[in-house]
Amino acid sequence: MTEDLSLFGDDPSRAENSEPQVASITDWQVDLLRKALDSRGLTNMADRQQAIEAAAGRPVESLRALTHDDAMRVLTSLGQAPAAGRRTTSRWDDREGETWIDRL
Repeated sequence: MTEDLSLFGDDPSRAENSEPQVASITDWQVDLLRKALDSRGLTNMADRQQAIEAAAGRPVESLRALTHDDAMRVLTSLGQAPAAGRRTTSRWDDREGETWIDRL
């Protein structure tokens, strides 16, 4: 019976010894991370690295050193933080003078 199981890839000796594969970061994730850092106004390499390390929870030499899961966690963290220069009010609320519609 054990010979039949190995025909279908269910070899018990392989399953016990195998370690989970860690997926490396993809090119699209690197691009998204760079865009997320840019949108937050982080242009200095030290600031960018500090933000990535804070979100990843560990030291990181470069973006390519992140795993797929690390990149997703960092992207989620950066997505929750407000971007630099984002307005909390509309331009309409920030207008200085009255307009014709205010006088109605």
